Amino acid sequence: MSEIDRLIEEFAADYEAGRAVDPAALLGRAGPDERQELAARLDSYLMTAPPRKWDPEAYEGSPAQRAVDRVYESLEEVNVTWQVLLPDLRNRAQIKRQDLVERLARALGFDSGPEVAKVGDYYNRMEHGQLPASGVAAKVTDALATILDTGAGRLRAAGARTDAAPGGPQAAFARTATPDAEFAEEPLLDADADEIAPAPAARDEIDALFLDG
Repeated sequence: MSEIDRLIEEFAADYEAGRAVDPAALLGRAGPDERQELAARLDSYLMTAPPRKWDPEAYEGSPAQRAVDRVYESLEEVNVTWQVLLPDLRNRAQIKRQDLVERLARALGFDSGPEVAKVGDYYNRMEHGQLPASGVAAKVTDALATILDTGAGRLRAAGARTDAAPGGPQAAFARTATPDAEFAEEPLLDADADEIAPAPAARDEIDALFLDG
């Protein structure tokens, strides 16, 4: 059993038994390279944890509620980046990625097929941590926050952690909008093959929103 599996098992046993849990202390016991994975798995566990008998009045302000709140506060404090937070928010909101892309494009003022596809390329890169957050305009994060029912500051903070993560966003994707397989039939180019990539097209308003901040 891996260390992360052991910590998850320990957390689950305490949580399901109704004992006090301290996710911050648990995350502190993981190695620096393991904390993001542990945070994501704790979040996933809480989404699928066995249901308890529900009493809204008893739950409000209870130790159980405080424990859950501490978990999510701790997840935010660790290296939760765009590639963790964005898919999680989208799944919680039960929004398919293509639906989100179309809503985002409309919110930014674009509605033609090529424009929607280009917005989709950039959003896909955000979800995969392949786009420098420092270049994404507040107009984009504000629109995403509305669609995903979260705070724009929360998205920007996760973006800053994406930029600060070891290696940062993948440099091979920093300038060109290479389509993800969901948005184009052609396979993705290998990150080491940019010498054979076609020259990028002239920049437009969409490029500016996602690259120029």
